[in-house]
Amino acid sequence: MRFGDDPLRGDEPTTADVRIGGLVQLDDTAYAASAGPMQPIDRAGLAPPLSDAVNFRRARLRVDGRRGDQFDWAAEYDFVNQINANNQIDPLWPSQGPYPALTDLWLRMSDVPLLGAVRAGNQKDPFGYEHLSSCRYLDFMERSFCQDAFVGPFNDGFVPGISVRNGTADGLVGWEAGEFVNTAAPFGFSDFAGGSMTSGRVVWVPSYEDDGRRLLHLGLAGRTMQPRNGLVRFRSRGGLWNGPPGPDNAIYADSGVLAGSWQNMLGTELVANAGPWSLQAEYFGSWLYDAATTDIGPLSTAGWQPPPGTPVGTVFYQGGYVETTYFLTGESRTYSLVEHRFDRPQPRHVLALSPHRPRGFGAWQAAARYNYLCLNDGQVNGGLLNGMTLGLNWLLTPNARIVFNYDLTHRDYRSTPWANGPSGPVPIPSYDGSGTIHGFGSRLAFDF
Repeated sequence: MRFGDDPLRGDEPTTADVRIGGLVQLDDTAYAASAGPMQPIDRAGLAPPLSDAVNFRRARLRVDGRRGDQFDWAAEYDFVNQINANNQIDPLWPSQGPYPALTDLWLRMSDVPLLGAVRAGNQKDPFGYEHLSSCRYLDFMERSFCQDAFVGPFNDGFVPGISVRNGTADGLVGWEAGEFVNTAAPFGFSDFAGGSMTSGRVVWVPSYEDDGRRLLHLGLAGRTMQPRNGLVRFRSRGGLWNGPPGPDNAIYADSGVLAGSWQNMLGTELVANAGPWSLQAEYFGSWLYDAATTDIGPLSTAGWQPPPGTPVGTVFYQGGYVETTYFLTGESRTYSLVEHRFDRPQPRHVLALSPHRPRGFGAWQAAARYNYLCLNDGQVNGGLLNGMTLGLNWLLTPNARIVFNYDLTHRDYRSTPWANGPSGPVPIPSYDGSGTIHGFGSRLAFDF
């Protein structure tokens, strides 16, 4: 038995049969905002209101292993999840937790003719570059708005299903595809009608030099799926969270619950490495067909839209981000030609202050990100978000880091002029919850 990295992260396999690992992320967040977002919830304010917090963002325990030359497996649980609001209910669900939730729980068979690696169980479906990147070495404390709105809503980004992955021998071209269950909770099950989801991703690395210190990555991904019970909700929390996934995090933009017959998504990826510099950008589009408004959930938090039951045709929402990082100490981000994503950074000199060993101060990385989400289309307007996040990451060792983030988000949001009355929807005054939100956060993270 050995403590160390898991095979999912692209590390070289070892002769060990079983490995034990985990990760802990402890966050501290504080907020300030202009008048619009701080209004009461029924007057277009944030739902729930902002609150400063000190909390464990993740606390995971993992066991994985290999059996023979072809089979490997992983089982990981996160012990600080809260029950998250699924897409049919009020986001202010009172249940708190913690509730242990599944992340990875799968069995994989390698070297299958034509298919490559076949994996069955709870896993990330192949859609979204930052989605597939491990939270152990993200550039910022939270992923982009699109992760919350499109890529991994309500399920932490993990879903049960079966997938295949293959590519060329040199790793410069790769593809993944799979069939999954479109779940609405992070517990690895679904009790909804419909909800099948097909995902796929194709990657080309036209340039790869100096073991990945210089590279160009291009990717295209797609999803097609049945809405759960014929219902979909698009929403996003902010660039900083004040707790684990659950009802305590303020929702910045929200379409409300929409009915629809089918949903398609498209994602594009552009990634580059140039020594200490890196660039990462994604764009996402989502089409919901035969859409209609509903009276499910509190209409006061559902943006600006016509009365419940109104057909609104095809609803198109979109978003994306672009980020750049720079290692002040000269390191370069590492890249996996197996997983086709950035991997664990390696500081040149780990933190060592003892006079009895060579002095080292770890690695320092500066980061900046522009973040965009548009949940406005025609009659159904759930808000527009523009954000800028600045970060400074201190990598003490390859397995420990301290993260500092400042996030500035402008929220363009107006409340719906409808509410549930005794005999159905009735008009109410509309409110403007637009304004600027400032967030300050820090994280102590380590994994083993």
